[in-house]
Amino acid sequence: MNAHEPEIVRREFRHGKVAYRFHWNKSNHENIGNTSGDAASLWAHLNSIVQGKISEEPFTNPFYQKASSLRFKKMSKVAKVSFRKKLERSGLLRTDEESDLIQLLRALRRARSDGARRADHGILVEFLFKDPKSIAIEVPVWSNAYNLSGHIDLVRIVDDTVHVCDYKPGPLESTSRRFFDSIPQVSAYGEMLSHHLASTLRSALDAPLLPKVQCCIFDSHSSWYFGAEMYVTLLSTGMLKEI
Repeated sequence: MNAHEPEIVRREFRHGKVAYRFHWNKSNHENIGNTSGDAASLWAHLNSIVQGKISEEPFTNPFYQKASSLRFKKMSKVAKVSFRKKLERSGLLRTDEESDLIQLLRALRRARSDGARRADHGILVEFLFKDPKSIAIEVPVWSNAYNLSGHIDLVRIVDDTVHVCDYKPGPLESTSRRFFDSIPQVSAYGEMLSHHLASTLRSALDAPLLPKVQCCIFDSHSSWYFGAEMYVTLLSTGMLKEI
C-alpha cells in the first residue's frame, strides 16, 4: 500500500435480500486516535465487525424490527411543528444549513464527472477519502433489548464525539418533513451504537461510562443534530408508533 494511500477495510453483509457494503477508513481513525475514549471503543466495535463477530439473528429474525421502519405516532402537521419547536427551544435539536458535512456533500456532488449531481447513497464512500473526520459507512448495529437492527449510513468523529449520520436526500421543499419523520430511526441508530460502545471495557480505555454520541440527519440543504438519548425519550413518552 502506498504510504499516502488510506487503509480502507471492506466487508459485505447480505442481510435478507439486501447487500450492505461496510467500509472502514482505519487511517482516518488512527489519525484521530484509537487508543482512548470513545474513539477506542468505536475501534473495538468496528474491529469486531471486520472479524465477523456479529450475530445474524438481529438482521434475519422477523421478531427484530428494522430501525428504518420506526415512525412517530400519527400527529397533525401543526403538532409536528409544535414538537419540533419545543425540541429546538429546549436545545435538544439543532439545525445547521452550513455545516461542514453539507459543504463537503455539495463539493462532492459538484465534482461528479457525470455532471448529473446525483443524490444517491453511493456518494457516501467518497466521504471516507475526502473527509478526515469520516470513519466508516454502512455500519451494522443491533439491540437485543429493543429487538432492533439497522445499518448506519456514515459514522464520523467530530471534536471527540461520535456522530451517527443518516443521509436523507430529496428536494428542498420536503427537507423538514423528511428529517422530522426520520428522527425515530436515526435516534435508534444512536442508541444502539451507544450500547455497543458502552459494552467495551471502558475503564481500560480511560473512557467515562456513557459514550458521547450525536445523531445527524443531513442532505445538501440542511443538517439536524440531536443526542442519541432522544430514542429513549421518544420510547418512554409513548411517541413511537407500534408495529
